[in-house]
Amino acid sequence: MPFPNQKIIPDGWAEYHRPVAAGVMTGACTVDRVDIGPAPWPQPEDWSGRTRVWSGQCRIQELKREQSSVPVEQPTESRQYLIQLPYTDEYPVPELRVGERGDIVTHAGVEYILKQRMTGTLLWTHDFTAVENQTQQNP
Repeated sequence: MPFPNQKIIPDGWAEYHRPVAAGVMTGACTVDRVDIGPAPWPQPEDWSGRTRVWSGQCRIQELKREQSSVPVEQPTESRQYLIQLPYTDEYPVPELRVGERGDIVTHAGVEYILKQRMTGTLLWTHDFTAVENQTQQNP
């Protein structure tokens, strides 16, 4: 029980500690958004269909939730990841899309599709769950 007129967690506690979480992010990530809409015909040579919406340091950790299935005799494996982006004024993160057409996070050549935003109180980072689909092609 705290002392009278005292809080267990003081105001501004999360904001004060956010730089600590940002300081341990060792990965360099980019976040791209797939542009859905009518494509220009013919497509310009430099058109990739993606727009860069953010880049900076991140932290990615695999969640132990692998799922495997064999649809149409082609083994597939889906891995889930926790992706953390800094929650500081120095590195503002825009509103990112999640779900079926979620934004794409790229780190070291691997692409992760943002599926869900994790929310709560006393946030130190922007937390997302993402999926990487690994498909084995039959020879």
